[in-house]
Amino acid sequence: MNALHIAKRIVKQTLRDKRTLALLIIAPLLILSLLYYIFSVSDNSNGVKLGVAEAPKTFINAVEKEGIDIRYYDNNKDIANKIKSGDLTGFATVEDNQLHVTYANDNPTQSGVLASLNQKWLINQNMTQMKNNAKELQDALANVQQQAGATDASQSSQNNVRPYEMKTDYLYGSASSTYFDMINPILIAFFVFFFTFLISGIGLLKERTSGTLERLLASPIKRSQIIFGYIIGYGIFSIIQTVIVVLFAVYVLNIIVEGSILVVLLTTILTALVALTFGILLSTFAASEFQMIQFIPLVIVPQVLFAGLIPIESMSKILGYIAHIMPLYYAGQTMQDVMIKGFVLEDVYLNLLVLLAFFLILLVLNIIGMKRYRKV
Repeated sequence: MNALHIAKRIVKQTLRDKRTLALLIIAPLLILSLLYYIFSVSDNSNGVKLGVAEAPKTFINAVEKEGIDIRYYDNNKDIANKIKSGDLTGFATVEDNQLHVTYANDNPTQSGVLASLNQKWLINQNMTQMKNNAKELQDALANVQQQAGATDASQSSQNNVRPYEMKTDYLYGSASSTYFDMINPILIAFFVFFFTFLISGIGLLKERTSGTLERLLASPIKRSQIIFGYIIGYGIFSIIQTVIVVLFAVYVLNIIVEGSILVVLLTTILTALVALTFGILLSTFAASEFQMIQFIPLVIVPQVLFAGLIPIESMSKILGYIAHIMPLYYAGQTMQDVMIKGFVLEDVYLNLLVLLAFFLILLVLNIIGMKRYRKV
C-alpha cells in the first residue's frame, strides 16, 4: 500500500507539472515525425551532380535514367576547379575506351551512388562489346569455313573493340576514405556543442535552486552583468574543453586536418559559445535538472540531424530551410570544409559570422530572459 501511495503522489505531481507532461508526450512525437519526414523524402540520387565532357550517349542515358543531375562541359581541363565551382559530386570523361572519373569524395553516400552507377555502366558496356566481338568472330569463322582461308578471320579478330577500363581520382581524401572519415569533423563540433550546452544549463540551474542567483538578483548588480559573468566563467572552461577535444582528435586520434587547425579551433570555440548561451537561456525555462535533461531531445537531436550527418540535399525544401536555422549546420559545414577540403578562413568566414550572430542573439535573449526574476 505504501508503494501505491508513493505512485499516486508521483502521478499527481507529474500531472500538475505541465512542462514535464508536455516533454514526456509531445517531444517524442515531434522527434519521431522529424525522423519520418527526413528519411521518407531521402533519395540516394538526390543532390548528386555529375559533370560530363566527351561521353558517349549510352553513358548519358544511364546517368539520366538514375535521375542524376548532369552538367555539361566543353572540355576536361582543370577538373578540380570545375568540381569546386559547380559543387559537383564527380566529373566523368570517356576517351579511348577509358572511363575517367574524378570524385569530390566529400560525401561518401553520394560518391557511392555515382561509383555504383559508373561500375554498372562499365560492366554492361563491356558485356555488350563481348557479345558483339563474339558475334563478329563467329561470322568470321563461318566465312573461313566457306572460303577455306584464315586471313579474314585474323583480320576480323584485330577489328574487335577492346573492353572499357576505369580510372578513378579523388579530389578530397582517397579510395580508402570512409563515411566516418567524413563525419568526424561534424562529431567534433557536436560533442563540443552538447557538453557545453549541458554543463552551462545545469550549472545555472544549480545556481537558481541553491539560491545563489536569487542573492545576486537582490544585489545592485545589473542583469547584463550577471549574464556576462556567467558566460565568462563557464566560457573559460568551455574554451579549455574545446581546445583539449580538438587537440586530442587531431594528435591522438589522428583525424586528418587539411586546413588550418587555428580555423578549426576558432570554429569550435564559436560553437561552444553558442551552446553556452543556448544552455543558459533554456535553463531559465526549466524548473529542475530533470526538465533540463528532457530538453535534450528537443534541442540536441534536431541539431544532429541537420548538422550534415544526413545530406541536406536529400531532404525536402522545407527541411532544408529548417537546417539553416540550426547553429550546428554552420559549425558542421565549416568543420568539414576546413578539415576535409582544406578551406581557409576566407572561404568559411560567412559561416563563422553566422555563428557569431547566433551567439549575440542568444546573449541578448538571455539578458531579456532574466527579467523573469528581476525587472531591472
